[in-house]
Amino acid sequence: MSNEETANLQEELDAENTIKEEYKLWRENCRFMYEFVSETALKWPSITVQWLPGHHKDDSNGLYESSLLLGTHTSGEDINFLKVASTQLPITKTEDSKVNSRIKITKKFKNNSEINRARYMSQDPNTVATINGMGEVDIYKLDSPTKESVHHLTHHTDNGYGLSWNTFKRGYLATGADDKKVQVIEIAGERVTTIIKLEDHNDIVNDVKWHPFNENLLGSVSDDKHFKIFDIRTSSKPVLEFYGDESKGINTLSFSPFSSNLISIGNASSTINLLDFRQLSSEKGQSSGLLHTMMGHSDAITSIEFSPHVDGIIASGSQDRRDAEDGCPELFMMHAGHTGGVTDLNWCPYKDWTLASVADDNIVHVWEISKTLLISEATEEVESNELE
Repeated sequence: MSNEETANLQEELDAENTIKEEYKLWRENCRFMYEFVSETALKWPSITVQWLPGHHKDDSNGLYESSLLLGTHTSGEDINFLKVASTQLPITKTEDSKVNSRIKITKKFKNNSEINRARYMSQDPNTVATINGMGEVDIYKLDSPTKESVHHLTHHTDNGYGLSWNTFKRGYLATGADDKKVQVIEIAGERVTTIIKLEDHNDIVNDVKWHPFNENLLGSVSDDKHFKIFDIRTSSKPVLEFYGDESKGINTLSFSPFSSNLISIGNASSTINLLDFRQLSSEKGQSSGLLHTMMGHSDAITSIEFSPHVDGIIASGSQDRRDAEDGCPELFMMHAGHTGGVTDLNWCPYKDWTLASVADDNIVHVWEISKTLLISEATEEVESNELE
């Protein structure tokens, strides 16, 4: 073995030992950081996760009966599936709690390739869309007796991650893929209609999201370092843009559910940008609209999502194995339990401060941030000379 090979092997061993030591330290400190935290190992990694909104609150046992959407990434070694999983969440933390928060798979639906994203339709959570490693889009009915999709769409020609249902217009689905395209389709029963094709990006499209306050506005981000806003009523050209010159590519975006003008984008450079919708430019290559840049990760941002419950709180996941909640401008909590790059995360829609996250380590984490941590953060005093 050459000196270079020996050095590389030693570097890999050192990195592995560091991960093991960090994980051990995290486990030892869980009781201080969480109301609860659970880990479930899967046979294959899921690179997507989303809470289903339907749940049952069992006050007698002090728990929520909950469900999640997951996928599989088998690297061609097995059949891939969209999965529905069940779990339990404690309503409140008690000493005699009998909650079983481990994940149990209850339904599986076949797919041709690894599932990169799975998202339910807000008007009908029984309808779920997926986009896979070949860019194929499948529509499933969760109550279907078969394991097959009801629609199989091939309007993309390459690997896809962008997937977003319109919360205003029933059946409107936006998709984005490595073929540099964004498309909006309408699904109504057995009919599938293309609404608009958007081909303004000149590199991989990594994410798409509908604006939560305007049914006609759609955001997309790309390896071309652009965040674009399209109005599907007008033309295939963006109406507003932001160019992140230092981003090394923009991987993900999230619109604030509290402010129609606040946007966050996650960059391959490990930073998070906060943007002001009102200040974005209508011209290409412009960087106007940047409010603030948050740092704290050490590798590419893979997922980002505003809290649906608390204004100004953002959860972000990264290839550095970390999930972070950012109370701009300061980081107040780091979820360090994953031993692989975080691929997706999602806030629970009916339980505050509770998230699910997935990573390359094949582990699903379900966790609620400690109320003690939240109280200490809320009551911390800030010196007047530190206020801007």
